[in-house]
Amino acid sequence: MRKTIYSSALLLLFLGNSLFSQSFQDVSKESWFMYWGLGYSSISYPSELQDLLDFIDKQDGVTNLSLQLDLLGIYLPFGEKTIGGVIINAVGDRYEKDGDYIQINQYLYSLSAMHYLGDSFGSGPFLRADVGLAKMLMQSSDGPDSGSDAGFGVLVGGGWSFDLGGTRLLLNVNYSYRGVEEETYNTIGLSVGGLF
Repeated sequence: MRKTIYSSALLLLFLGNSLFSQSFQDVSKESWFMYWGLGYSSISYPSELQDLLDFIDKQDGVTNLSLQLDLLGIYLPFGEKTIGGVIINAVGDRYEKDGDYIQINQYLYSLSAMHYLGDSFGSGPFLRADVGLAKMLMQSSDGPDSGSDAGFGVLVGGGWSFDLGGTRLLLNVNYSYRGVEEETYNTIGLSVGGLF
C-alpha cells in the first residue's frame, strides 16, 4: 500500500512539474478558475476506530451523515486542457443522537491538477490528482476538539464535465488516502462541483 501511495505521489509530482513547466496558453479566454464541490463519502477508518463507529451506528436513534467538500479551489491554466492550483478537500463524518454528537473531520491541503481528455477544455471526461498535507479533527458535544499532527495525503479521481457556457458542472468519483500519526484513512467520494 505504501509503495502505491509513494508511486502515486512521485507520478503526481512529475506530472505537476511537467505541467508547470509548459508555457502559458489561453484556456477558454480565462486567466484563472475557482472550484467548489459537495457530495457523499464512504470512509474507511483504522480498525479500532471503525469497530467503535460501527457499534455506535447500530444503536437505536443514531443518525450518521458523511459529506465530502472541495473548498477554495484556485486554478490557473497550463496548456490547452489542463489546470493546476491549490484546493482543500474536506470530509466530515457525524454521528448524532438526541443532540449529542461525535464528528470526525479529515482535511487535505493540496496542490491539485485537472486534465480534460476530450477535444476541448471544460467538456467531457477529466482526471484529477491532488497531493498535500493531511489533518484530522475530532469534535464531540462532550468535550474540546482534538486535532492531529500533519500527515501526508493524496486524492485521485475523475469524472465527466458539462460546459454550461463559462460555468462547468463536474460529476466526480474520487479516492483519497490520508496517512496521519501512523494511521490510514481511506475515502471514496461521489460529488458534484462547479468550476467557474
